[in-house]
Amino acid sequence: MELGLQAQPQAPQAPQAPHCRTRASLPRLALKHEHAHGPQGTLERTGVFLLGCAALRFSPSRPFRHRKERRRTRRRGLLEDVTQAVEEVANTAEDALVHVARIPAWFSADREASTSHEGKRKVVILGTGWAAHAIAKIIDINKVDIRVISPRNYFVFTPMLAAAAVGTVEYRSILEHIRSANPVIEYTQGTCESIDLEKKELLVRPYPPGLEKDFNVPYDVLVMAVGLRPSSLGVPGVSAHCLFLKNIEDARRLRKQVTQNFEAADLPIKSDEERQRLLTFVVVGGGPTGCEFCGELSDFVKNDLRRFYPRLAPLVRILLLHRGATLLPSFGPDLQVAAAETLEKQGIEVVTKASVTEVEGDKVHISKKNGQTEILPCGLTVWAAGQIGQDLVRNMHKQLPKQQELAEVEAKGSDRQLFVDQWLRVCGVADGSIIALGDCARMQGAEQLPETAQVAAQQGAFVARLLNREYDLKAHGPPVLPPTSNAFDIGHVLSLRGHSEAAPFRFLDLGRLAYLGQSQAVAELGVGSTTVSSQKGTAAFLLWRSVYIVKQVSFRNRVLVLFDWIKSRIFGRDLTRF
Repeated sequence: MELGLQAQPQAPQAPQAPHCRTRASLPRLALKHEHAHGPQGTLERTGVFLLGCAALRFSPSRPFRHRKERRRTRRRGLLEDVTQAVEEVANTAEDALVHVARIPAWFSADREASTSHEGKRKVVILGTGWAAHAIAKIIDINKVDIRVISPRNYFVFTPMLAAAAVGTVEYRSILEHIRSANPVIEYTQGTCESIDLEKKELLVRPYPPGLEKDFNVPYDVLVMAVGLRPSSLGVPGVSAHCLFLKNIEDARRLRKQVTQNFEAADLPIKSDEERQRLLTFVVVGGGPTGCEFCGELSDFVKNDLRRFYPRLAPLVRILLLHRGATLLPSFGPDLQVAAAETLEKQGIEVVTKASVTEVEGDKVHISKKNGQTEILPCGLTVWAAGQIGQDLVRNMHKQLPKQQELAEVEAKGSDRQLFVDQWLRVCGVADGSIIALGDCARMQGAEQLPETAQVAAQQGAFVARLLNREYDLKAHGPPVLPPTSNAFDIGHVLSLRGHSEAAPFRFLDLGRLAYLGQSQAVAELGVGSTTVSSQKGTAAFLLWRSVYIVKQVSFRNRVLVLFDWIKSRIFGRDLTRF
């Protein structure tokens, strides 16, 4: 007997959208034979039911359910981002109260007497970058005795170093003395040479070295915010022949070298070939630093140097070399393409999928993905392609076996960063007395955060609040608040807000900006994982300038930067060398 299955004929029906198909719209299945009763009929009906279930499972309604789930996930993510943003507003209000409470000490004739050191935790901060500066701004000097140690006594607004390197803004307009950030803190100009974990002491060498003897500084809590330093990535000649863009001294050297190359190329004894070499500028690294410097250098050449060196301007050549396939890897795909097109329209040669194999004094060796090699004569090479850990961080890896273990498991043995827990306490320090943050820190077992000023500043504010609220950092697991009987104490208020245990650090991504020259930029703004706006061109440039003015760390810096922009627009950039 034949047991085949066939579909019964149906009357014509109006077509339905694929995602609206229901069980009733599926083909009705029936048996070929007339007798569908008994065991055999039961078996056949079971087959019909299973086939119907399979048809339902693989029907076009499944993508629709996936789309609904994705929308639900996005709404849930948006709610979390908004909740975190609201929490940050509450934290900012708390920080403002700390600033108000600090005012009497600022104007006191005897600050030492107005800020007693008895009974306070001794907190030592290493560094004056974004993370350390954020702590200095927010820290409550009535709760902790704080000292900042760094060879550099100022903070640098690093996103504008490229502009300072060509004179769009002046150096001092993007600097703030660390004592101006908080006049009540103690500052020591020196470098930390070593850390005694048992005695909780630092060996400090005064800066500049050789003037004074080394001395020891005790601590209860040590905050390491020493950042990273440029790395040659093992390429021969980088350290000897390349210029970097990491601090204000690098910007000064770049500005001096660019104008020096133009003066040298203008000498009557120079050949056309030598002039071409001197005016070829190679930038290695297609991240924000490399792209922004190319844009600023293009502005400098077209808007200023062309007026004073008209016969040299056609010889200028700017190349941007990048190992990856696209520029600005942290941006969205559309903005990556827009960035490359914007730079190329200005005459900048963008070379992707190319790596530098050697750097000499007057040439760069380039290797491309197709196997081709090229030797490029040049007058200046700017290296913005990699960073390495500080010696102090690498020594900490040697002192803490836990750091070596985590480095092998999560970082392929790299010792450039210290592994920290969710509250930024260094892993392997049992009493939680050492905190690391900013570029020199990496969270254990979590996705690596971008090495940006935004991350470092948020981590600095997070640590300052941990210290202001007097959380017990020695606790295993989340730091907890000490017991209090005062209803108006900050600990009681935090308990009411549900913060009797410290929440782990969570980065709130607010977006990315990059200037590309000729009043063009790319901007990607958002709240956490939610992208709010994605702009390119002139609109992004106006947004870039607005954000950078607002994000300046003081009213003084805002006025100076705004004045520098107006001055360079009207009078041009300063070409003097000294």
